[in-house]
Amino acid sequence: MKELMKTINILEKFLGRELGNDVQIMLLGILSLVIIVLIGWLIFSIFHIKSIEKILHHKLNNKEYKDVIDLAHEFIEKKKKKKKHETLMVLYYLACAYENTEHYTNAIKFYEEVLLQHPKKDKFYRNLLIKMARIYEKQNKTKEAMAHYIMALDSDEYNIEALYGIGKLHFFSGNTKRSLDYFEKILLKKPNLLDARKFYGKALLDTGFYQVALSQFEFIIKYFPDDPEVYYLKAKTEENLKKYNEAIKTYKILVKKDFNEEKMLEKTTPLNIFDIKEEVKLTIVRLLIKLKKYDEGLTYISDFLSMPGKDETKLELLYLYGNILWNKGEEFQALKNFERIYMMKPDFKDVALFYDRYKKILPHTYLSNYFTTSEESNFESICKKILGKQIFNLIYKSGDFYVFTKGPFAVIFYRHIEPIPFSKLTDMEVIINTQSIPISNVEIYSISGVREDAYNHFLLKKSHLIEANEFIKTIRELF
Repeated sequence: MKELMKTINILEKFLGRELGNDVQIMLLGILSLVIIVLIGWLIFSIFHIKSIEKILHHKLNNKEYKDVIDLAHEFIEKKKKKKKHETLMVLYYLACAYENTEHYTNAIKFYEEVLLQHPKKDKFYRNLLIKMARIYEKQNKTKEAMAHYIMALDSDEYNIEALYGIGKLHFFSGNTKRSLDYFEKILLKKPNLLDARKFYGKALLDTGFYQVALSQFEFIIKYFPDDPEVYYLKAKTEENLKKYNEAIKTYKILVKKDFNEEKMLEKTTPLNIFDIKEEVKLTIVRLLIKLKKYDEGLTYISDFLSMPGKDETKLELLYLYGNILWNKGEEFQALKNFERIYMMKPDFKDVALFYDRYKKILPHTYLSNYFTTSEESNFESICKKILGKQIFNLIYKSGDFYVFTKGPFAVIFYRHIEPIPFSKLTDMEVIINTQSIPISNVEIYSISGVREDAYNHFLLKKSHLIEANEFIKTIRELF
């Protein structure tokens, strides 16, 4: 107010007379208004850029992308005098909005304009390059993505995001060994970056460094036990190390544990949880077969068949069930199982071959008493029933065949449905030739006879082969 009065006194001196009260009040009002306008203009000039940034930033955070795009274009088109920083930030938010609406071509265009106006190689510059690289990745433009990640590395040798991006690009492009260098560099700086460690472990697994890969997956599971893919990779690594029992334990956890796919680390394979679990069910059974843990395998097959799953998985489980029965010596039951699969899907694997080869014997259910290892149907007692009242000595028994002798006469009972191979005839011959009394006459019971390559075997020259209908008739008379 004092300043205003001084101004009025100066005017009075200039005019050479005193001004009336009314005039003084009017002048005071005019001067006050001018000062208010000037202050307002100054405040507007100071905070104008910030208000635009705040508006665009707020709308971007609220996912109001269309508003951001409309406001930014309106500003660019209507604002004649634009400050460099002001334009830079408007273009940046415009590019971000296009990126979030998956208009990637426009996003790249405006990010490039921002780069042109921001040549300084600082954190903001690197952030722009990485954003552009990720967009190129989404467009499957690997070369362009790689180039932008490399430019970011040129500015910052240990930029984690750029190292991670390049490592992933090499990994997914099949350059697995090259990806190792980038993931190792990341883990030297950030050992707890689990996404990078997961890719690193997968790259080690793919390049055959199984023991080191296993330590990576064990580390991840210790600190992040919610990713099914890591359990899968760990078990696969254990398989490669021939730690089959450990692999089975890991696979079991994977099947039984409930996982939230949204909580997974970044995927290194395109499998989803359901697909992984379906594959794992089959893998567990196959490993148990490899370890000859047949009874445990049968138990798991029964459990898995009772779970929800794909029809293809259930067919495969039934097929493995048949294989286990065959390996256990329950060959007739195995054939009945293959017949069941054949009726459901005739072209499934080799079931048609099995069915066609053995379909003539399938109606003869009493054969299950011979082709079995069941304690209720003791194989030795069946053999003795066939031999009748004559007293024979059991001189050899195995899972493949039993040998009985009486003086110069020998009877061999082959325990398998398939034809006898040449090698097994040789084994039989060796056993017979070790007897103190020379064997001159041999009977061989084999439902499918011998293989073609064994027709000229020396043992057959002094043997009578009981096969096909003669074999079936002999067993039928027992039951």
